[in-house]
Amino acid sequence: MQSFQLLVLFLTKLFLLQFTFAVDFSFTGFNSSDILLYGNATIDSGVLSLTRNTTFSIGRALYNAKVHTRYPNSSNLLPFTSSFTFSISPYNDSLPGCGFVLIFVPSTGIEGASSSQHLGFLNSTNDGDPRNHAFGVEFDVFRNQEFNDVNDNHVGVDVNSLTSLVSYKAGYWLGDNTKEDSNNTNWSFKEVKLNDGANYQVWVEYWNYQLSITLAPENVKKPERPLIQIPLDLSDVFLDDMYVGLTASTGQLIEDHKILSWSFSN
Repeated sequence: MQSFQLLVLFLTKLFLLQFTFAVDFSFTGFNSSDILLYGNATIDSGVLSLTRNTTFSIGRALYNAKVHTRYPNSSNLLPFTSSFTFSISPYNDSLPGCGFVLIFVPSTGIEGASSSQHLGFLNSTNDGDPRNHAFGVEFDVFRNQEFNDVNDNHVGVDVNSLTSLVSYKAGYWLGDNTKEDSNNTNWSFKEVKLNDGANYQVWVEYWNYQLSITLAPENVKKPERPLIQIPLDLSDVFLDDMYVGLTASTGQLIEDHKILSWSFSN
């Protein structure tokens, strides 16, 4: 009986310990008490705008507390999921640019970030530096040769650099995972234009050192096949605690980057 009581006590303490490490939030509207704002980021009527109608600007929004990245007393990384709805709209009589990034960074503020092609994420001097401890999923609408961008409308996985580990043109797969199809002939790809002013939803999932990124128009059910799915070990990238958020920039080209909802859970 005593052994059973000790087991229950141990499991209870373990559960409470893990619970204190968990972060779980869901914003269908934003307010300044939940989010840290930097640069040109603003909140108006519950909508988060990362940039404004100005050239060479940066806007960044971070959740107001760090999130744990590892299990208690372990080097193993916690899984996480994040989903958000966004809209990118060009301004009248101007060419659109540049894009935004879902980011994990070790500190607050926008020090070490540049505008234009650096998307408010990194800059020309620290790009590629492992000491950045920075991870991002970029939604880029300009093709930069220096970063080997695949086109001017893509999603990419960034680890300490804006040269993506992998990237793919923006869009989503239509098909049915329940059908046997080793050659993927059952799937069709529908490309979308990230900055056409429509609302798009994104799902970023990290589980068992696998990263999945799925994109679709807001009114479309989450596709069964991700846009990007890769093995990814972030053990050397993530510190024990990180800030999670979104960052965007304009250059000579400008557009409005709006976040309409955002959820996260580890």
